[in-house]
Amino acid sequence: MTDAQFFIDSARQQYNDFAGGVERHFENVATQLRDWLPEQMRPRPPPPPPSRTLIPATYWNQVNRWVSRNTALSAGILAFVGTGAVLVFIQRSTHVKKRRARKSNNGARTEVVVLAGSPTSPLSTAIAMDLERRGFIVYVITSTREDEEHLRKQLRPDVLPFDLDLIHPDKAEGQMQRFHHFLARHHHAFDGASAHRLTLAGVILVPDISSVAVGSISQLSPEAWSTALNAKILHTITVAQHMLPLVTEFKSKILLLTPNVVSSLRPPYRAIESTVSSALGAFAASLSSELSLQGLHACHFKLGNIEIAGSKQKRDENKKARGMPGTSIRKLHEAMFDALHSSNPSRTWHVGRGSLIYDWIGSWVPSGVVGWMMGLQHAPRNEDQQTPELEDSSSDRSITWEKI
Repeated sequence: MTDAQFFIDSARQQYNDFAGGVERHFENVATQLRDWLPEQMRPRPPPPPPSRTLIPATYWNQVNRWVSRNTALSAGILAFVGTGAVLVFIQRSTHVKKRRARKSNNGARTEVVVLAGSPTSPLSTAIAMDLERRGFIVYVITSTREDEEHLRKQLRPDVLPFDLDLIHPDKAEGQMQRFHHFLARHHHAFDGASAHRLTLAGVILVPDISSVAVGSISQLSPEAWSTALNAKILHTITVAQHMLPLVTEFKSKILLLTPNVVSSLRPPYRAIESTVSSALGAFAASLSSELSLQGLHACHFKLGNIEIAGSKQKRDENKKARGMPGTSIRKLHEAMFDALHSSNPSRTWHVGRGSLIYDWIGSWVPSGVVGWMMGLQHAPRNEDQQTPELEDSSSDRSITWEKI
């Protein structure tokens, strides 16, 4: 043992002896104090530690352990429940949303809509009545006294005829100037009411394409083609041209509604309807491109099978003919209102059963496959063959366009 190690051990021994003596001294003093203090003043001993018993697992503990063991399944359930909740919330918000036209401070109607379509068509009538219920002033373009009488029979004070002579351009220009003056001047809802101005919310074009002639191309007369092209295409384009100055001034929107099923599938014996629908679709695309340069919008509504409210017998016949009910026309009304009031509406809207899927089939599926899907067969080469009879009549097709 070295001298340093001996010195360290000696110092450690002396420290331990000193610490032990101090500890014994304090313990002796504490014992004397306990004996000297009375019983009431003595400090109470600390309480015993609580017994450690196992706490039973609660319901949430069990759920937490199950989630930890089944992470993938738990994530799937959470995603499913979350997505369902979001969809329910969106659906309820859509139904709760009130679609009403803007009014002035005194409650007067201020938004005007011009509807260009056959006033006697069930679709045009349904659109006009719905827009009027939502607070619009609806002007329906008429060309005959029968059209005006039909509108007056509806007994709607804010569904009014708009006489626009499309045959004589000079007369039509004067009629448009008077209509522009009517929109630009101040109006009073009642005596003493504050003045308010009207605005053109939009122009809605609804050509009744379903009323065109049906048959083989070899049997369709030139008069049938001329009538369809003039009454459906040229009439629609002319109305849009007359309305464009007002649309530009009031920053309005143009809505064009066309059936989409026949124009997408292009079945036999529907040459006129397919041609008219395709031409109007091209016109809508060009019109939308031109208006977009001015910050304006034109929307093309491609319609599928839509059920229009009518007699119960009529609806039952339609369901039997198609085997599947169509989309409620309420969806079309809501989509049109959203397009009129949206700051940046879509160019193309698909509304009605079959509109989107038939558009996709006609664009991507080969024509041979489409013909096989529709059950088409090769007809015998007989010059005396007749055009097959179609199930639907012209009046029936004006209500529901999809019969394929």
